[in-house]
Amino acid sequence: FEAWRAHHVASDGGRKFHDVPDCSSMKEQLERLIALQEADLRLEELAERKRRIPEMVEAARQPLQAAQALRDSTKQAFETTGKERKSCEQELAVQEQVISKLQDRTTKGEIKTNREYQAHLLEVELTKKKRGEIEEQLLVLMDAGDAKKKDLAQAEAAAKEADQRFNAEKTALESSVGALDEELAGLRQKREALMATVEPSLLRSYEKLKSSKKGQALAGVNKDGSCMSCRLQVQPQVVAEVKRATSILTCSYCNRILYWAGDPVQIVAIPEKPVELLEVEEAAETTE
Repeated sequence: FEAWRAHHVASDGGRKFHDVPDCSSMKEQLERLIALQEADLRLEELAERKRRIPEMVEAARQPLQAAQALRDSTKQAFETTGKERKSCEQELAVQEQVISKLQDRTTKGEIKTNREYQAHLLEVELTKKKRGEIEEQLLVLMDAGDAKKKDLAQAEAAAKEADQRFNAEKTALESSVGALDEELAGLRQKREALMATVEPSLLRSYEKLKSSKKGQALAGVNKDGSCMSCRLQVQPQVVAEVKRATSILTCSYCNRILYWAGDPVQIVAIPEKPVELLEVEEAAETTE
């Protein structure tokens, strides 16, 4: 390919690279470009995957954070109920003391008149009523505390499970960085090797198309004769040339380099002359 001069001219609805030494070399160039694009697309995919690993770790952390938040709120509710129960128990103890003191008044003879006695009975009744209310409230709090204790146990178990699951996912994601780096390094070496085998002007065209076409410098032509990138119909004569792989053509619509994707690209061999015809030609030359 040292003598290859590449330029673009109109060619039956597509653009063609001319002045090609032989179709076998052109087929090799096309195959190298296809391999180069595959390597570039894989490099882009792996680089994007590596870039997204921190985001994926944070996404994996969200269920853990939700489980921990639920555990913490359940724990806070359980502790609040416990404090209310303790306060209720203290208030109940106060009422018990008040009732005990009221009962002592009768045994100690502190009540002298019937009026004082009636007032005393009313006070005892009101105090016992309040004690009953506190006891009912205490029972409600005890039931609520038992329920919240169960909720807390479940929330703690769920948070523990979420933590284990997150750590496993995080370890798997972070450990994949090494494998990604290794594959990226291998693909970069492969890319350098492929670039060295592609004719410079064709490589420049590829790189220009790659940067302007979001990494898709080449486009396959399917069995229906359509460009697989822009989905538009390629002219039949262009499809025929793409199938032969004797020249490099570009899509007249999206300008990508075309290759045949319907079946493996075949080298178009120059037919050899039959032996009998060669003998006739040699005999004619001898006669002359």
